[in-house]
Amino acid sequence: MRHLPPLLARLMSCAALLEGTAFGQDTSPDTVPRATADSAATSPSDPLYRPYDQSDLDEVARQGLVLRKWLIGTSVGLAVGTILVGAGASQCESFSRVTGSNRVACNNAGEVLVPLGATIAVLSAVGMLTSGVMLGIRNRQKRDIEREIRRRYSNRRLHFDAQSGGWVF
Repeated sequence: MRHLPPLLARLMSCAALLEGTAFGQDTSPDTVPRATADSAATSPSDPLYRPYDQSDLDEVARQGLVLRKWLIGTSVGLAVGTILVGAGASQCESFSRVTGSNRVACNNAGEVLVPLGATIAVLSAVGMLTSGVMLGIRNRQKRDIEREIRRRYSNRRLHFDAQSGGWVF
């Protein structure tokens, strides 16, 4: 217990270093605040802004495929765990005592299969939930990239430019 505060202090300092923000920054009124990450990501006038391209779409599609495989694998794990619990439960008997309490007695197969199957099923259910959420987020990101690419190319159709006084793409 006495090692906990130094450990927490080290963890906090590592987190601050990974975050990349400094706590002792200059806060004088002459300092111009930087734009937030949200406004920089959506503003095409920012010089660091890079629009999505086909390689970004391919990468998100690849990640979506990996997550879909993860979801299928954890679903299979849940089915296997449920089958193991069912097979182990069939090796158990329930009987009631004279005192009125119920007791379950299992042979060696039931004592092994029920906890093993339950562990596999619970961990697979957590994996299914996690991969399902991540797949939904990745699909939303893919739709956003596709929408931005369509929007960018739909603006390239022939139109009249008032500044140059001519037709441009």
